[in-house]
Amino acid sequence: MPRAPPRYAESAPSVIESEPMKLEEALEIAGWPKSLLAPEKRPDVVTDLRAFEKELLLQSHINRIVVLRDGVRRLGHGNALPSQIIDAAKHETSVRRFLTRLGDDSALSELRGRLYYTPPSDGEREESEITHDHTGEPLDTLAAKRAVLKDRDPEGGVYVGELRRASKYRHPQDGRFTKTLLSCGVCDWIGRKRALAMPYWDRYDEGVFVGGRFGGSPMHVDQVLWSNVGKTFAGYKLLVIWPYGAASQPLFDEHSYTLFVQPLSPSEVATLERAACVALLGPGDVVIFSGGNAHMALSVSNALSITAYESFVNLHEANLRAFLDSGTPAQYRQCRTRQPTLDEIKLDVAASLNDLAGALEEDDLGDPEIEEAAPAALELLRTDALIAEKVLPLRSKRRRPS
Repeated sequence: MPRAPPRYAESAPSVIESEPMKLEEALEIAGWPKSLLAPEKRPDVVTDLRAFEKELLLQSHINRIVVLRDGVRRLGHGNALPSQIIDAAKHETSVRRFLTRLGDDSALSELRGRLYYTPPSDGEREESEITHDHTGEPLDTLAAKRAVLKDRDPEGGVYVGELRRASKYRHPQDGRFTKTLLSCGVCDWIGRKRALAMPYWDRYDEGVFVGGRFGGSPMHVDQVLWSNVGKTFAGYKLLVIWPYGAASQPLFDEHSYTLFVQPLSPSEVATLERAACVALLGPGDVVIFSGGNAHMALSVSNALSITAYESFVNLHEANLRAFLDSGTPAQYRQCRTRQPTLDEIKLDVAASLNDLAGALEEDDLGDPEIEEAAPAALELLRTDALIAEKVLPLRSKRRRPS
């Protein structure tokens, strides 16, 4: 695969370093079983940037976790996060104090994000999102949600999800509308032409997640079954995935939206032992995994963990079939998005496929491996009725004049 040209020079990293941690130590902190150290449950670690590109664009992500160590620096994304976020997180261990340091109510009114609260361990294990105040009024701004935290038990856990700007703007890298806080993304690193050759790449809603020790994302499946590429800017977190689809349905029915923190129940230990893969992600790591796999992320460092995610669909058949499972009985019912939202995403996919078909017909992709994979991907996605209605069958390449 031809190497994507660098879009920006590598800069001094703004990644917040922590004391090194190993997987065995992280599992002990979390109270998770040591059976997760088994070689067959380890992630696929790539060291070569060309191999990372291929994993990103052309390989299956189902039942796998792929890690590029020191990837944030190697992709030239060390300064991607705004200093507002980095300064608020430095030397901090509490998400509540992070939110205070992030700025006054005026500053937080410029941000949107989800706040999740987990009560102190008293038998209640489910994380809940803060969406309304005590009168039942819906909360919109991050400032309003922060204010509600004052009424919650200070010993409870807090996790910030999908942190982004409140208003859309044109991103300086490609001019597309977005709300992301990041100045550059993995979609920029691979190059505009390659990113546009993917059936879907979400720059608009790219979000930042911030958690303290024992905070995180509970067991869930993404509302749309796409892939995720994440960049860890601070802290350590465990990421665990379970086998795709029906094989994990009983586990999911029992533990969906539960965060596995100490003390673990026997059922939670048994569920972890049935995981497909587990990875410890540290400062600077870049990770790829499928949101179609049931997964959970748990912060384990004293320092706050900060990770930014981009969602996308690449050209591999397994990932495409997972995407087509979205909203069908093959997707766990607890996690399905609203049909109008899914239809909007499919229309975005259809627009991308029409552009891809045009590039193929004009012989204008400039990447032999993408050119080879794209026709089959296009035809597979056309098995969806809505996409087929908007995307015509691929025509033969036009011959360039000699």
